Amino acid sequence: MKKFIVIAIAAVLMAAGAGSAIAAQDKGGVMIDGTLSLATEPAGSFGTTVGLGVGASVDFTDRMKLSDKNAKIHLRGDLTYYEWDDTQFGFDVSYRRIIAFGGGRYFLPMGGRSGVAPYLEGGVELSYDRAEVAAPFFGKVSATEINLGLAGGAGLELPLADNLVLGFNGRLHLIADSFITLGASLGVKF
Repeated sequence: MKKFIVIAIAAVLMAAGAGSAIAAQDKGGVMIDGTLSLATEPAGSFGTTVGLGVGASVDFTDRMKLSDKNAKIHLRGDLTYYEWDDTQFGFDVSYRRIIAFGGGRYFLPMGGRSGVAPYLEGGVELSYDRAEVAAPFFGKVSATEINLGLAGGAGLELPLADNLVLGFNGRLHLIADSFITLGASLGVKF
């Protein structure tokens, strides 16, 4: 329970920081999105799973002195939930992971007017992991863990309308029981 409280406090602090960054912006540059992602197995033979997440990006390009005027820098934060289930040797095993990511995105300068925006991203992650084993006649046993790690990846944003963005990304999660995710997101710009 104490670990869950630590995760909750960290999530609140991240949200407060994102809220301050949003309020500090003079002119828009904020995007909120929902993500559906496919994740590889973190350990054992769990296989892949689908996760759901929410995130926010804040454009900090005007606050940075970039040599290329077409490049953009965004601060990014997201929260994603994954669950893996398997039966091994007659035991039901489940593994849940909640990942809080905070980092930056560097949008590569693109010529032309297509609006396609490829990016590289990197940051730190905090994960809340819970493994549970259910054995016939013995009941359930569980373990909870909080881990700190790094994540990096690349993606692409495609404008669908003035304030609607479709995104695709891949991310490598270097954390206890590392894994890879491929995601699709739909975001709204403010």
